[in-house]
Amino acid sequence: MKLDFNIFIPIISIVLPLFGAGAGYLIRQSIEKRKELLNEVTRERRDLYQQFVNLVIDIFSESKTGNKYDESKVIIELYGFYKKYILYASSDVINSFSDCFHSLYNNANNFNVNNTGLFISKLCKIMADMRKDLGLSNKQLGNNGEKLLKALITDYDSFFNTTNKVKI
Repeated sequence: MKLDFNIFIPIISIVLPLFGAGAGYLIRQSIEKRKELLNEVTRERRDLYQQFVNLVIDIFSESKTGNKYDESKVIIELYGFYKKYILYASSDVINSFSDCFHSLYNNANNFNVNNTGLFISKLCKIMADMRKDLGLSNKQLGNNGEKLLKALITDYDSFFNTTNKVKI
């Protein structure tokens, strides 16, 4: 059997572009699916992070107005946040959240001004990591985002200069 190159070359010139187009289509579909999933995850993260920020600011606002916040309500909301953040939060947010609450657990019986400063710094770190996770800049927001809560802390300068000596 003799191989006829006159037929072989036109067949290859037709088949190869078809394979290339098919492969390109499959790759494009894969990229589009990944992009859709990432958009959905980012949307969920944004809603979830907003829930946490709302909770923190509500606690600050209630303490400023002299109202006592309902601890059981805060704990329920925190656990609701915790259930979802395990799936959607980045590893940086999960780690900073864990660090923050472990410092609370470790200092539960000995909570004072120094521990409060450390706790607020760690809250700021959580929110800075959330912003970073969403693609926002933390430039000019201080060390670990400590300026995120500046508007809510009356004696901010003395608070962070004297009580927050521990690096996160």
